[in-house]
Amino acid sequence: MPEQRTYTFDNESCSFVEVESTPWEKVRKLVWVAFFAILVAGVATLGLDRVIDTPEELALLDENRVLQQQLESVNQRLDDVATDLIEIRETDEELYRVLLNAQGISDDVAQVGIGGTDPYPQFNRFSESASELLTDNAAKIDRLERLLMLQSSSYRELTELAEEHEEQLRQMPAIQPVNGRITSGYGIRFHPVLKVRRMHPGLDFHAPVGTPIYATGDGVIKEARAGGGLGRYVKVLHETAGYLTVFAHMSEIVPGLRAGQSVQRGDLLGYSGNTGLSEAPHLHYEVRDLDGNQLNPLHFLAPSMTPSEYERLLQEAERTTLIFD
Repeated sequence: MPEQRTYTFDNESCSFVEVESTPWEKVRKLVWVAFFAILVAGVATLGLDRVIDTPEELALLDENRVLQQQLESVNQRLDDVATDLIEIRETDEELYRVLLNAQGISDDVAQVGIGGTDPYPQFNRFSESASELLTDNAAKIDRLERLLMLQSSSYRELTELAEEHEEQLRQMPAIQPVNGRITSGYGIRFHPVLKVRRMHPGLDFHAPVGTPIYATGDGVIKEARAGGGLGRYVKVLHETAGYLTVFAHMSEIVPGLRAGQSVQRGDLLGYSGNTGLSEAPHLHYEVRDLDGNQLNPLHFLAPSMTPSEYERLLQEAERTTLIFD
């Protein structure tokens, strides 16, 4: 482009004379040209930036879109897991705790929500949609953690109760101590030696001398000795189950059986006899609670027999009026 020149008309010479620019005017002109060029370039850049995204920006937009979709998917899966945990808790409450006779979880403990009106302020700097999604996910994760902690604690408690319940079942005096029929039941009976009607606190089983006598439940030997009206006798403590069993009038106690020794249901304790305040060979068997109250042993035999067998034993025990001790 040819350089622009400026001319003025000279009246004296009647001709056009070229106007020479001063250095300062040239500098000022260059400054204005540069400023205008920068202004135009800036406006063009901003306009194009709003219309055209760079490859980096396009990649970030695509990445943000995928991350948001993933968060929405996680959000739904968190809902599904929470639903499963709530169903497990309901089963815990309605089945396991009922079976194990455990107290239910209180409503105060079961409330596992997040308190506060704005528990996640760190998300407020993001867009509204992103902030809502992040807050919702964080709240659900916190709730799941609390549900898991609650359920884990509950299962630990139930496991301990189940183990204790299993031990109680093992210790329950639930079998007949000797192979023989009942000759005297629990209740008021005529004593053959004292010749008076008195309370008979157990069951008498017909058992010739030397008939094996067995522990009726797991426990620990409390006493194994001879003395008083019981003659030779063994007492077994079933502490977890809450009972004490007594085996009296024995002819012989298993050698080496002593207090503090553990026994299991079905272990041999000794042999029947006619020692102590007894009129004929038999086994006198009692079940007591830990306070010393004497209970009807017949009630503890029910789990080990059919209803018809239990009814037969019950009638047999009721028909007897004499006792041998």
